[in-house]
Amino acid sequence: MKCTVFYDSWQMECCGTPFSVGDIVKWLVLKAEQLNTPVNVGAINYCYEAHSSDWQNIFVLEGKVETIKILYHSYAPSENNPRLLIPIGGKTIDAENAKGFDKKVDDMEASGYIVVLNEYAIRSAKKEEVTFK
Repeated sequence: MKCTVFYDSWQMECCGTPFSVGDIVKWLVLKAEQLNTPVNVGAINYCYEAHSSDWQNIFVLEGKVETIKILYHSYAPSENNPRLLIPIGGKTIDAENAKGFDKKVDDMEASGYIVVLNEYAIRSAKKEEVTFK
């Protein structure tokens, strides 16, 4: 049984714990919504979330990291709001680990990690497990 998690680069760079293919991880996650990307990344089941205090909607996900892809984006100003940058192109690159602060590739910035977990278990989080205030 497998699931796919999107892990934002900024979350890793803020206070994330680096991980590698083969590691057993335990993450707080939310059910995934539509990922804002022009890149075909397949179905995303969950999004890593360490900066929410909404414990009733957070799950605890444990599993073994099977694959990691770094998602890179190029950006342009939005037509509706030129101060807002939106992703207009991108690609994924296979990786053995995720540690944040990834270098640019083809002048594109890393926006996150597409992580496939196998042998996973998921359950609702308990209030005391969600420590962000």
